[in-house]
Amino acid sequence: MNFLLFRSLLFSAAGLLLTACGGERVNDPVTVTQSSLDKALQELTDNSIIPAVNDFASQSAALTNQAEAFCSAPDAAGLTAVQQQWRTLADSWYRLLPLNFGPADDDLVFPPYIYIDSLRQRGNNYSATVRSEINTLLGNTTELNSSYFDNRNFQYVGLLALEIAVFERAADASTNAADIVAEYQAQPRKCGILTGLSNALQVKADYIHNGWTLNHKATGKPYRELFLSNQLDDGTPALTQLLTSAQEFLDYLQQRNVATVAAQSSGYNWPLMATAIDSIEEILQGNSASTLSLFSLMTAAGYDAAVSAVRSNITAARDNISNQDALLFKSSAAQLDGNFKREIPDGLEVDLGINFTDGD
Repeated sequence: MNFLLFRSLLFSAAGLLLTACGGERVNDPVTVTQSSLDKALQELTDNSIIPAVNDFASQSAALTNQAEAFCSAPDAAGLTAVQQQWRTLADSWYRLLPLNFGPADDDLVFPPYIYIDSLRQRGNNYSATVRSEINTLLGNTTELNSSYFDNRNFQYVGLLALEIAVFERAADASTNAADIVAEYQAQPRKCGILTGLSNALQVKADYIHNGWTLNHKATGKPYRELFLSNQLDDGTPALTQLLTSAQEFLDYLQQRNVATVAAQSSGYNWPLMATAIDSIEEILQGNSASTLSLFSLMTAAGYDAAVSAVRSNITAARDNISNQDALLFKSSAAQLDGNFKREIPDGLEVDLGINFTDGD
């Protein structure tokens, strides 16, 4: 027999055998199977979640360094650098916040995330509380060591407390940079407050990072491994946990009017909303490193109309952010919230295990 003909027949037979045994070949069309869902979740974890966790820890450490540098000789340039690093850190947090599970939320009473973002728990604006706390600390002799800040209640620490410390003068809440620098120069204790707050936040950021990448709650395993092998503390499937977290975040955005409450001293609220929507989109479509995404699986399952609807709602959210229209942005968040309750889990054949009756 001709050798080339023999080789062709051999390869054809191998292909038929692979198909008969249920194997998947490189060029097989994408289908929604447990294997493809697991692969999409693994890519999302390694290409998006872990980098977001790493970046938040890195940006937190950078703020600590910037605060220490500024406090060595407070001046206008140093304040500008600290303020810009706060914005960068806040962006990093809002990239991670839709993924608020695992090490960030591993305690029923005092989860780490509330010590980073006091607004996230109940939607309460603690700005006045923080201002009062800073004024009190400036006027007393309390030792501002790490133990003091590590043991403060959640409303006194985190991103909000740092924002007020670097964007306001304690004396009268002035946001004029010259006034803020003058206060730091005249009141060295304010530097103790700033560095104490930044170090306390870095402790929480490092905890989340170590939990995801090294050891989660003394299990001896990184949360990444537990997440991808569906070994979560309460038995929730990983994909259900992911979608529920994103849905709860979108519900939070609308119910708590976050666009008009968060980041007011810095005037950075709308950029943070944009970062949040970017994160929501990346959960669904992955990034440039992704070869398989939740959107592509939904399309493969015949839910391309649902994918188009979700994309349209994401575009609307971005338009409303660009126009700084808080009312319409709430509406967009509500629409996306509904997508994560219905169309997205339906398209991925995921049961969230919750009955939604809010009618959105």
